[in-house]
Amino acid sequence: MKIIKPIVAISKIIDNHDAVLCGFNGVLYDGRNVNKDALQALRQCTESGKEVVVLTNSPLRVLSIIEILQKEENLAFLSSVISAGEVLHYRLKDYKRLGLSGPRYYTIGNPAAEAVFAGTICQKADDPQNADFLYAGMPQSADDTLEKYMPILEHGFALGLPLLCCGNDVSTYYDGEISLGAGALAEQYAVMGGKICTIGKPDAAYLDYALESFRRQPKSLLCIGDSFATDIKAGSLLNASSLLISKGIHVNFLGEGYIPDVEKARNLAMNFDAYPDYVISGLRW
Repeated sequence: MKIIKPIVAISKIIDNHDAVLCGFNGVLYDGRNVNKDALQALRQCTESGKEVVVLTNSPLRVLSIIEILQKEENLAFLSSVISAGEVLHYRLKDYKRLGLSGPRYYTIGNPAAEAVFAGTICQKADDPQNADFLYAGMPQSADDTLEKYMPILEHGFALGLPLLCCGNDVSTYYDGEISLGAGALAEQYAVMGGKICTIGKPDAAYLDYALESFRRQPKSLLCIGDSFATDIKAGSLLNASSLLISKGIHVNFLGEGYIPDVEKARNLAMNFDAYPDYVISGLRW
C-alpha cells in the first residue's frame, strides 16, 4: 500500500517535480470565492521553474474560469486552462461521435451550464419528448439531492434517451457549498441501464488534452485536486504523483484540521482504490 505523507506547504515537495496539473473547484475556487493562497502557490511553482496547467471538470467555458480567477491574480504564469465545458463545446460540433443521434438537448439542472452549446448546431428542447438526449452540467441549487432528479431520469430512460454529462464529479462546489455533481446523475442513469457519455477527469481522452497542453512533456508530474475519484485517480492513470486537498469535497470525512489526518485519508483512499502520495489541508506555498 502506498505511503501517504502529510505536508503543510507545496514548497516542501515541488523540487521533486517539473510540472503541475491542478484542479479548479475545491482547490482554487469554492463556487463563491477564489483561494488566493492557492493561486499564489501555483504562481510560485512557476517561479521555481515548474510548468502549471489547470484542468477542471467544470462545465464552464475557459473564458469564464479565467475571468473568475483573474479577479485575484494575473494568470500569465499559467501554461493553459482546460475545462470539460470547453472540450465538450468543441466535440459537440460533431455530436454523432459522442454517440448522440441528434442535436436537440433537454437540460437537467442549471441552465448556466448550457454555455457549452453556444455556437454549435445543438438546439434546446422544451420537453424530453422533443429531445435527442438529456444534458447534465451543474445542479440547480446547492441543496439539490439525487431524489429531486429521479423523475426526469426515469422519464428520459423510458424514452431511451442517452445522458450527456459534463464532468464526472459526483460532488462539487456550488455557491460555496459542497453540492451534488453532474457525475452523480450519470452514475445513477448508468445503474438504471441508461446510456451515458461523460467528459472529464479521469477519462483517458480528457487527460490527453492536458498532456498535450504542456510546452514540454513532463518527466515528473504532480496532480493536485480534492477528489479521490477524479483527481487522484487521474494522477494514477498518468503515472504521476498526486496531492490531495483534504479540506475539499471530502472535508466532512477528512476533517477541518490544518494538519491532515493521514489515517482517515488512507481509509477513504481504499474505498476509491486511488491513493495520493501527499495530503495537504489547503494549497499553499
